[in-house]
Amino acid sequence: MRVRLAAVLLVLGVVGLVLWKAELFTVSRPGAKAVPLARASAEREAAAFAVALPRVPVGVVRVAAGSGAWLVHYWAPWERHGRAQVLALDSLARSLGEAGPHVAVVCFDPFPSVARFAARLRLGVPILLDHRRELQAALPCPSIPYTWLLDSRGRVLAAQPGEVDWLAPATRELLLEASGRGARGTHEERGSDSAAAASARLRLSGDQARTVWARGRTNQRSHAARPPNSAAL
Repeated sequence: MRVRLAAVLLVLGVVGLVLWKAELFTVSRPGAKAVPLARASAEREAAAFAVALPRVPVGVVRVAAGSGAWLVHYWAPWERHGRAQVLALDSLARSLGEAGPHVAVVCFDPFPSVARFAARLRLGVPILLDHRRELQAALPCPSIPYTWLLDSRGRVLAAQPGEVDWLAPATRELLLEASGRGARGTHEERGSDSAAAASARLRLSGDQARTVWARGRTNQRSHAARPPNSAAL
């Protein structure tokens, strides 16, 4: 009887372990330190997607390709340095404000554990649950953590496994570039500002010329309408 019970428990343990690994994917290897988010070797278009995911503790957030720049970070509270990672990302998102991309921290864990963890940290970044794997079908999550960065047109700028150094200048610059606020976007804005200023100066010069011409015409008419000086005659 004891042997049969032990065999049943062993089988259940093996099945549970297999299911646990299948559910949690691959965890980043211990010892791999956080690195700045880097541009992908080749930019490509992301698969068209638009999903509505529940937000912790309440609400729904729509994540869609082409609806602005998106930073999607697959994360779990139990991962190594999970607390430090999400706090650093939250700090970066707060500092960028509207200049940065939309941020989605995506979890596959049960709602109660994620909600308690997020409440203790008082996070500002949205924590979304993808229990139906809708977002994962479009943006795969081969390991946890894993990060995707898409620009406003849906192009993939980064697809990176492992922990990210969110406070690195290179990470910040790439996020600003994704939302059109990086060095390239700044040069374009300056160029368009210069063109607008030059156009305004041309308009001003034309207006000034017309004003001078109109004043001259007015003076000529006034002089012609003035009666002759009788003393000079």
